[in-house]
Amino acid sequence: MSHGRASSLLKDPYSVIRRPVLTEKSHRGLPASQESGKEDRARYTFEVHVKANKSQIRKAIEKAFDVKVETVNTFIIKPKAKSFRMMGRGGQGFTRFKKRAVVRLAKGSKGIELI
Repeated sequence: MSHGRASSLLKDPYSVIRRPVLTEKSHRGLPASQESGKEDRARYTFEVHVKANKSQIRKAIEKAFDVKVETVNTFIIKPKAKSFRMMGRGGQGFTRFKKRAVVRLAKGSKGIELI
């Protein structure tokens, strides 16, 4: 995908954010409960478009969920080799590139309802 096409595509917040990542490790960053009295700044993990940068991710999260984002950390998950069976013949393939963003919300910002 060319850079020009990617920049025009990434103006829509819903094309930047692919999906939330709901794993045990990502659940540790969520606030425990509202009754605990602790003011925790929640961290949410999202799978995002590979060509999206941090400012585009910040704008997309703020626009889609109506929250205030403090920080955005990103990392790329490189493709891994994967074997598969294809009609009796062995095949070799790769998983796709993935990019994840860990988003920390600002103090006093409401949480994001994922489930």
